[in-house]
Amino acid sequence: MGSNHSSLSGTHVFQSGQGQIGFNLMNSLQQSPESDTTRERLAGLDVQKRVTDELKRLQNKEDQISKAMDEQIVAETVEDSQFNRSSVSRSISTLSQKLRNKSGPIDQSEVVKTAETAVVRCLRLNDRRPLDCWREVEEFKREVTRLEDAFVNKVVGDV
Repeated sequence: MGSNHSSLSGTHVFQSGQGQIGFNLMNSLQQSPESDTTRERLAGLDVQKRVTDELKRLQNKEDQISKAMDEQIVAETVEDSQFNRSSVSRSISTLSQKLRNKSGPIDQSEVVKTAETAVVRCLRLNDRRPLDCWREVEEFKREVTRLEDAFVNKVVGDV
């Protein structure tokens, strides 16, 4: 029943608003091995290729810009670190020289010697209970810290 309507007839004539489409054009379209889906697929692949090429071009441009920025940052960092590195190394060598010149026994002040003697005396008196000497130990720690601070200020203060 519907089989007669679905078969293709030999010639088709398409009419547009003012004239007919040329017979040669229609004939070449009908005899072309490409179907509409093939043409659509080829057109889609062409568009996809153009988009891919444009993305690659943009990616390359972005990579070049990124590389240039990285090189600029590295150059600035190297300049800054060399300046800092040289000044720090000079400071270290100056301090090392001063410490070598001042090496030797550290003079303990009388207050530190007195605090040390007090700790020793307390520990001897309380040999079974050394925790009772916490006040003397704290005083000794305080005096040693003061002596260390004075030494550091003396060495670093001369810079």
